[in-house]
Amino acid sequence: MKKFLFCVLAAALALSACSSKPKAQSDSLGPAPEYIARTETYEVVDHKTKAVGQDVPEWVTRYISEGLSGVEAMPAYSEKYVFVGEDTGTNLNALRQWSSGFSVAQDLSRMVSRRVQDRFAGAAAGSPDDTYGRYFENVVKSSSDATYTGARKETDFWLRKRFFNPDGKTVREELYEYYVLVSIDRATLERQINDVLNGVNADTPPTREQATAYDRVREAFYEGF
Repeated sequence: MKKFLFCVLAAALALSACSSKPKAQSDSLGPAPEYIARTETYEVVDHKTKAVGQDVPEWVTRYISEGLSGVEAMPAYSEKYVFVGEDTGTNLNALRQWSSGFSVAQDLSRMVSRRVQDRFAGAAAGSPDDTYGRYFENVVKSSSDATYTGARKETDFWLRKRFFNPDGKTVREELYEYYVLVSIDRATLERQINDVLNGVNADTPPTREQATAYDRVREAFYEGF
């Protein structure tokens, strides 16, 4: 099934929705982004809770507009890492089956490995392979092969979008976008990732610069992770 990038959404949530939160949390977190029912490229024509008169949940709007960091900034997930599995297609029943069969144990390894890879790439001034040598490749592979425990599937949600052609009027296609939210305690995941980082060695002795790079990225690994 094809994947689609999401348009960035930015707007303030209605004041009535914010009033239920403690003021200190609302001020520090900022107002929740509001999902946009229609843009120049698509229109949301349905979603999981529309039929019962409920809004798109905050974790979905924050994820679409701000990514995983936006969800992790919410008070409910302040001590957790979150991951979102995504799938897209025209058959809602098939996507529901995908969500029901979503395996945290299997899919979390792939999602953690992706964040580990992004962390090394972000910390490297140039190519991660040049900066860290084979250590980078070995860490990414080991993090993908590892089994992580303690994670749980929180919930799921779907949107049905009608995509338009460049004229903004004629319809190109309609697709469902399905999200599965997974969370794990920060301390639990960090302990398991540390085991990966400390258990991997380079195939060849690192240069002095590479050894320094190893130490630097390990010391500050969870900053921006």
